[in-house]
Amino acid sequence: MSVNEESSYTTLANNIYKFRVLNKLSQKELAEKSNVSAAYISQIENCRLNKGISSVIKIAQALQVPPCILFAEESCQRYLQCIERAVSLSSRV
Repeated sequence: MSVNEESSYTTLANNIYKFRVLNKLSQKELAEKSNVSAAYISQIENCRLNKGISSVIKIAQALQVPPCILFAEESCQRYLQCIERAVSLSSRV
């Protein structure tokens, strides 16, 4: 696993944990609300992630964007900056 992948996993795990705690949810409650298993929530929060998540991170790396951009709305400022950067890079080729 590359350093970027590991960093993305850690960020994802920390953010899910933070938002879960802020919403005063247990892992079981979050699992029920999101229709996934509590074991899956635990795996994510403990950086033992499955292939689906690592694939999204690898796709983002190949596209040279942060993984969060793949989930961002087009109105997001960071999304727009990534689009501008990609257009700029493709026009150089």
